[in-house]
Amino acid sequence: MSDFTDTPTTLPAAITKDAGGLSPITTRWIALGAAVLSLVILFLLWPYQTWTAARRSSVLSDWAWVLTRENNSEWIFCLLVPPLAGYLVWLRRAELARMPLLGTWAGAAVIAVALVFYWMGYLVNTGYGGFIALHLMLAGLVLLIAGRRWFEVLFFPWLFLVFMFPLFPLEAALANPLQNLAASVSAKFLTLIGIPTLKEGSAIYSAPDLLAGLKHGDRFRLDVDIACSGIRSLYSLMMIGALYGILSLKRSVPRLVLFASTIPLAVLGNFVRLILLAIGSVWLGSETAVGRNIDGHQEMSLYHALAGYAVFAVGLGGMFAICSLLEGKHWKSLKKSIGGAKKKSASVEDFAGQSPRAVLVHSAAAVLLACAGVGICAKTNTSPHKAEPGVVAELPLSFDGYNGTPYDMTALERNILDEGVQVIRNQYLSPKGGVIMGSIVVSGFSKHALHEPEVCLPNQNWSIVERTELPVMTNDGRTITAALLRLYRDQRDETSGAIKRVRALNIYFYVGSNGTTSTGYYDHIRIGYIDAVLKGLNHRWSLASFFMPYSESEIGMEDPMMELTALGELKDFVAKLVPVFMPRVKQ
Repeated sequence: MSDFTDTPTTLPAAITKDAGGLSPITTRWIALGAAVLSLVILFLLWPYQTWTAARRSSVLSDWAWVLTRENNSEWIFCLLVPPLAGYLVWLRRAELARMPLLGTWAGAAVIAVALVFYWMGYLVNTGYGGFIALHLMLAGLVLLIAGRRWFEVLFFPWLFLVFMFPLFPLEAALANPLQNLAASVSAKFLTLIGIPTLKEGSAIYSAPDLLAGLKHGDRFRLDVDIACSGIRSLYSLMMIGALYGILSLKRSVPRLVLFASTIPLAVLGNFVRLILLAIGSVWLGSETAVGRNIDGHQEMSLYHALAGYAVFAVGLGGMFAICSLLEGKHWKSLKKSIGGAKKKSASVEDFAGQSPRAVLVHSAAAVLLACAGVGICAKTNTSPHKAEPGVVAELPLSFDGYNGTPYDMTALERNILDEGVQVIRNQYLSPKGGVIMGSIVVSGFSKHALHEPEVCLPNQNWSIVERTELPVMTNDGRTITAALLRLYRDQRDETSGAIKRVRALNIYFYVGSNGTTSTGYYDHIRIGYIDAVLKGLNHRWSLASFFMPYSESEIGMEDPMMELTALGELKDFVAKLVPVFMPRVKQ
């Protein structure tokens, strides 16, 4: 709004003072102050959420804290979004300076919806309620204080602010499909250009060459992890595409086409990255092209780091080409946008219809609504009370022919798990000779104490081939839908030096306090939020996990029937054990 001061100070008498004795400039500054005060009260001052065991802090404080954590470095671009959105508003400053404030009470309805999300997020202690509320609140304030025309002008900067919020659940949902897609396309392309490649799950590795005496993976083996799937570059490219389109393209349809193109461009960029890594491994060796594995930690090589820039080279080059096809003069449009619109002095007609009294009333209503939202939250009981867990925190050492040995929580687990978390774990020897690790993890009193096996297993060098849902009929007549992971881990035989592949299965599911079950991390959080708001039930969730290694052999020498046998044995074990640790609960 800095352009307001660019309006001539010697305005015509008709617009210098109004019936209330306020000039249009003063009225605008009061309106802006009221909007800023409303946002400060709700999102900067009020202690909203607790990410850790520390005291609650505001929505914006937690937003900045989350983005600056070391393990969230791929989301750091979100910090740039507010100043970029502010720049987009600044580009329209001349136009906005000539527009009267004609607020509509429809904005109060939008603010009311925002406050509902704000309260729900506060009740269940999640930042996403606050994020949604902040975005809706901005729209409501513009409508309530300034009016529909202002919102039309500010629509794209407002929409662009979506990129300031990290979307962790969406990352989890898209990562696995993108990993498999990148691996599949890369394997087919490498084979097509004369480098025979095999794919298993999200991993690709060179095919055996009997004439050259090479076995599976001797030339290269690449596991397409989350970083190489395209998911982490996708959001930043989408943000760049949206900004580029707003600045350089005039029409909405070309902007949408450019924005949609960022998705295949991100996938294409990571495909190029994988091809460079595979070819580099063949020509230069795996350690030079990919890096060394030191004590289970992959050390990235310089070549690997440079290959990562291919993602943005493809993405930015592709966006430039698409812009040129859509509107060949987009560089001139971009230059004009950056230069800003031509300024024009305000006139009496520009402020026709603006009622300072209405602006003041609407501004006061915005502040009162913000205070009401804080007041409702202050009256809400958010004490960290939780229901009893839906499982018995005990596993039998012997049952139905299975004999178990207890395994205590390790020192590392004690250090990284939240206070109050219980781990009950036995290793069982089945009547058929298989070994099964059964674990029950009961959450503590913090909100997200349980992670999913997909987090810890890769840290133990297990590669996930596939994740599917598996119905399990228990011995007491219940049907539980569980998640099934198919896994493998390669290790070198100390005697022969050959690489052997260990394969395993993992069945797991989450259990709520009322016996509700879920197969996914974010799904069980979603159920917990809904039950907390609608039923007043704060679950103390538990994770039931059953892990079974079933074969160890050289790559390509596995017996496919062993997996079917192992899966049947593991399902039978789960069916018998569930009634023991998970009693029926009346809904």
